[in-house]
Amino acid sequence: MVPLNSKPTEIKRLNEASLRITWENGEIVTLSSKTLRELCPCALCKEQRGDTTHSKPLTSKHSKLKIVEHTKDESLSLQSVSAVGTYAISIAWGDGHSTGIYTYPYLLELSKQT
Repeated sequence: MVPLNSKPTEIKRLNEASLRITWENGEIVTLSSKTLRELCPCALCKEQRGDTTHSKPLTSKHSKLKIVEHTKDESLSLQSVSAVGTYAISIAWGDGHSTGIYTYPYLLELSKQT
């Protein structure tokens, strides 16, 4: 079991559908792009999942019109991974989304769910 304060020693994009994390204790976990995208920690994605802790609209009205700009496959296509300081990673998705910052503790939490 990976200790709570662990940091990864390696994070590798295996393909467009998965990410492999090697933790300090040697444990290796593979996370699917589906899991990572469905649980994206950015404010917009959280709001879409029903979390209203960040929902302060910039405008007074929300349109009820839903515009689909990308396919599900594009939204789940893990394009690249980059470091955010020494505490997190950022993922660029096939549909252009890239605002989620996945902290190491959050990745650890996701690892335990798989």
